[in-house]
Amino acid sequence: MTELKPYNFCASCGSKLSEPGEEDEKDCSSCGRIWYRSSSPTAGAAIIKNGRALITQRGAEPEKGKFDVPGGFLKAGEDPIVGLRRELDEELKIEVDVSMDDCLQMVPHEYAGTADWVLSIGFKAWLTKGEPKPASDVAAALWVTLEELDTVDFAWEHDRELVRRALQSEKEG
Repeated sequence: MTELKPYNFCASCGSKLSEPGEEDEKDCSSCGRIWYRSSSPTAGAAIIKNGRALITQRGAEPEKGKFDVPGGFLKAGEDPIVGLRRELDEELKIEVDVSMDDCLQMVPHEYAGTADWVLSIGFKAWLTKGEPKPASDVAAALWVTLEELDTVDFAWEHDRELVRRALQSEKEG
């Protein structure tokens, strides 16, 4: 079993938690709470403009220097579209047209060998305002075509597939 993060002690009463159970949960024998290991959600987008998709080069670890789609971790209770728009403003100073109907994939994956799990929610979006200006943890922004996609060093393969699906659907639509 993997370690349940961030809990080794009960967040309700402070007592030491049990060893992980069958479903990777930990029990508190003092107050009865059960704590489950769960994925942290992220929202990212393949942003389309003129038959190209915007990808970003990671400016920080993990996977510094490799490419992914713009986006990031959602805050607790944050709507995925609201979080995506917040991340795009923070990272690139851009706005997009996107809705839940534009969700193309949801992929659970281990986050860069950390034993922490992420649920990546991937959208297709369209640039509506601004030109990408890398900020925050983005080193560079690059517009790519479907034909260029396989030459890019992606941090996570599911991001390449999200961009591929978005560009293919744009081509067909």
